[in-house]
Amino acid sequence: MKKIKDDTFISIKKAGVVLFWLILWQIGAWIVNLPLILPDPYDVIVKLFELIGTKEFYKDAAYTIYRCIMGMIISFVLGGGFALLSKRYSFMRSLLSPAVNFLKSTSVMAIIIYALLLLTANQVPVFVCFMMCFPIVYINILSGLDNVKKEYLEMAQVYEIERRDIMRFIFLPSIAPEIKASLVIIAGLSWKSVVAAEVLSVPTHSMGYNLLNAKVYFETDELFSWIIAIVLFSYFFEKLVVRLISFLDEKSYGGTKVFKKEVFKNVETDKKDCAYTFFKGYQEDVALSDVYKSFDGQKVLEDFSLVVHKDQVTALMGPSGKGKTTILRLIAGLEKPDMGEVKRPYEKVSYLFQEDRLLPWLNIYDNIALVLKNTMDFEEANMRIRKIIKDMGLEPDMNKLPSQLSGGMRRRVAMARAFLYPAEILLLDEPFKGLDEELREKIISCCFTDYIKNRGVLLVTHRPGEAKDLAARSIII
Repeated sequence: MKKIKDDTFISIKKAGVVLFWLILWQIGAWIVNLPLILPDPYDVIVKLFELIGTKEFYKDAAYTIYRCIMGMIISFVLGGGFALLSKRYSFMRSLLSPAVNFLKSTSVMAIIIYALLLLTANQVPVFVCFMMCFPIVYINILSGLDNVKKEYLEMAQVYEIERRDIMRFIFLPSIAPEIKASLVIIAGLSWKSVVAAEVLSVPTHSMGYNLLNAKVYFETDELFSWIIAIVLFSYFFEKLVVRLISFLDEKSYGGTKVFKKEVFKNVETDKKDCAYTFFKGYQEDVALSDVYKSFDGQKVLEDFSLVVHKDQVTALMGPSGKGKTTILRLIAGLEKPDMGEVKRPYEKVSYLFQEDRLLPWLNIYDNIALVLKNTMDFEEANMRIRKIIKDMGLEPDMNKLPSQLSGGMRRRVAMARAFLYPAEILLLDEPFKGLDEELREKIISCCFTDYIKNRGVLLVTHRPGEAKDLAARSIII
């Protein structure tokens, strides 16, 4: 009810604004008293309805709309394509930078005049639209690509997510706001540039050509009618574009986007069926030998050695800033030592980061499913995901986005993802951060023991009691 009242109030307010300007226009027409300069709004509205009643009006409008759409499509495809190339190749960014800056600074009239020398009357508006819109698309999408969070890309690297899935589930959703912004901007700009080009290039069918005709024959009421029609078409065109791209918005959804299966199997299994049996264990230890690591000249690790034994939990403790997270990153392959050796004889590693690093546009199920997609079939992944979500107490929230969860719930999702990933090495950076004691004990009893079987585990914690309860040995740095 409140929403209906609010919508009604907004509609009345908008109508009031329109009425105010109509009254002001009418008063101005009375004062000027020269229809050739400022026609009466009534005459303009009557003329507008006359135009709307003709077939030629719709034909001219259709050609203008077509040119706007074509200019937008070409701008978006080439702008997005060159943005991707510039992100991938630095020389391409340097090469395009002067041209893009030049187009940004060039007036639409200059582009139209030059286009008239090269192209036909029907080609000029599309070309001008492209030249005006291309820099906006290119700059926005390149900015979005540059600002894709490093944390998501590191997560994808650790979990060996395929390149096409990185593009689909990380890059594209990350740049969705920039894509939306560029499309909304060029939707309005395309009308301004196309109509201006039509006025000068005089194509056979166009709204701009009718503007010129009305001006030449001093039909001011018709001129105003075409201006109003163009403004209305531009307004509704922008609204239509916004509606069409609304699918880019982050919103809750059921099921999965990661797997192609549309119908899930509700698999009820005993706990033993979901025990961690991806592999039978391994025979070699992970080791850091005489490692040195600095950041910006600041030494973090100096002549450091560590062995993570097979089938064993090793706890790593120490004050903040002593390099605990750096050690995990070295083992995960996210950092390289300045000196020394990191021996990791296995391809896969599972890493529970200090931050949750959940993708905000994927629900709980898909945040876990994404790292399992290329390691097992749907039936097995679905069984394991549903089981661990239930054990973590997250079953009612399975279809929610991370933004709809509490901090503790997001931590459990990240933990479930790390537990399920089939890797011989499990790195845990403050795994129970943000969880109360009761929930911590529940997770340890229902999940932790099962999912560390046959794995080497390096556990970073600041709690001595946690290290004592969970680890076979503790190392303090």
